[in-house]
Amino acid sequence: MSTLVIAKKDFEDAVRARTLQVMVAFFVGFTTLLFHYHRSRLGEERTFDILFDGIVGMLGVVVPILGMMIGYRAIVGERESGSLKLLLSLPHSRLELMLGKFLGRSVIIVVTMAVGFALVGVQTILFTNLFSLPAFLFAAGEITLFGIIFVAIAMAFSTAMRSSMKAAIGALGLTVLFSFMWDLVTGSIMRFVHPPPMSGEPTPPPNWTTLLQRINPRRAFMEISIVREPIPFYLDPWFGWVIVGFWLVVPLGLAYRRFEQSDLS
Repeated sequence: MSTLVIAKKDFEDAVRARTLQVMVAFFVGFTTLLFHYHRSRLGEERTFDILFDGIVGMLGVVVPILGMMIGYRAIVGERESGSLKLLLSLPHSRLELMLGKFLGRSVIIVVTMAVGFALVGVQTILFTNLFSLPAFLFAAGEITLFGIIFVAIAMAFSTAMRSSMKAAIGALGLTVLFSFMWDLVTGSIMRFVHPPPMSGEPTPPPNWTTLLQRINPRRAFMEISIVREPIPFYLDPWFGWVIVGFWLVVPLGLAYRRFEQSDLS
């Protein structure tokens, strides 16, 4: 029960501080611009998937940054202000505090994504004849899940660190790595362990290199196209949920272990 009380208070604080309103306004404006930009660039082949591929691709970069911004001060901000001791003097355990903060800030992401995608869905119906409810719900759910994962990652840094600066650097660094640098890093590793042949047909790289690409939560559900037979279990579609579960549970779990053993100063 304490977890839900903390989550409710955290969400209400975001509303009072206008954090939620600013997030919704930004996301609605950004998605509207993306929608009309990609709608104007549709060629002769007009499908919902083609329209939303570009939108989801851009949101897959922006939404993790929003999740990071929401989560990185969740615990460390309370520590720096001195209110952490007060919170834990109430009938809340450290685990309940961490989970409550995570749920409250995840709800901010869910509400923001719901409003933004609802308006994009309305515009898709009004301005095109391409709307597909299953594909639309999948895209909205996928992006929302990305946002929640990065809330969890940012909160892990917030829980483990003693200053907002360190939490921000850690959370932003990992977000930038996953959003902008992952292909460069994994591509460099793949070229080192599996250099392209000087002549002849290239051979598929080892399967573990594809898993390396897939570790990025933004690529957990990537389409596996070129792999060596037989396909190992970690390249099956269902394994994407294992990767998502890892990023939701393990960072928070490790951070909580550190938080539980630390003093509150």
